[in-house]
Amino acid sequence: MSIEQQKSQAVHNLMNTMAAVQKKSQIFVERINQQESLNQNQIMLLFQLRLTGSLNITDISERFVITPGAASSMCDKLEDAGLIERLRTKEDRRVVNIVITDEGTRRILKLFDSFEAIELEKFADTLQKVNELMNEIIS
Repeated sequence: MSIEQQKSQAVHNLMNTMAAVQKKSQIFVERINQQESLNQNQIMLLFQLRLTGSLNITDISERFVITPGAASSMCDKLEDAGLIERLRTKEDRRVVNIVITDEGTRRILKLFDSFEAIELEKFADTLQKVNELMNEIIS
């Protein structure tokens, strides 16, 4: 096999695997979301808020590659559901931070109720290994 053919095969294998991982990730999110009325982006935003503490609309729009208007609309729906709240900073009242509420935290943790702790640890370990490999590739 020539070098070009090897590279072509490697690219094909990479694309195939990336597509499979993306599909399985989507299936996993759908599985944890079976009893929930939130969409995937709303769930991922709640995850991000739980992990970071707070984000502003610009942060959200950049992370989700959406317009600030779409990010604001997504936040409106989550705020109406009592899952997030908007907090203005004392230093600059124009700056609004989005934070997860206690109810929002309860809702996202409830998503994982159907899994045993050992399953969650296995998922986390596997995803951590994938993340480390991706860091090696993109660094």
